Amino acid sequence: MNNDLYHDQIIKWSKKTDNNKRLENPDCSATVSNPLCGDRVTIEVEIEGDVIKDMSCQIKGCMLCRASGSILAKLAGGMKYSELKNMALDLEQALKSQTDNPESFPETYRMFYPVKKHRSRHSCVLLPFEGVIKSVSGLHGIGDK
Repeated sequence: MNNDLYHDQIIKWSKKTDNNKRLENPDCSATVSNPLCGDRVTIEVEIEGDVIKDMSCQIKGCMLCRASGSILAKLAGGMKYSELKNMALDLEQALKSQTDNPESFPETYRMFYPVKKHRSRHSCVLLPFEGVIKSVSGLHGIGDK
């Protein structure tokens, strides 16, 4: 595991633009910001029932936020909203935990283990999740789950 904050995997994911698009007919959207570092994330979601069909993630921000958003947008299609919320909680707990073990992170987000030591950067990784949760929370009967 590379312990550099901005290692190759983070750089690679931050450069992906596959989901940095506008959805034609989103069911919901939200914009969230981190005033401490200036990250700004706009999320659009197409959802059917409680299953996310597609998601776009437009980010103006740091490499950590862009990498996290790229991974989330790639994973979200076909995922239940409750699964996404649980993933967000697992990642947040891993970032805050006292455990000094990369295995404590959700596998897909293990590359963010070095961020654990930089509390001020936790919100950079979590902001895309916050955007999806804020977006979907406005939909009747879904956001409460």
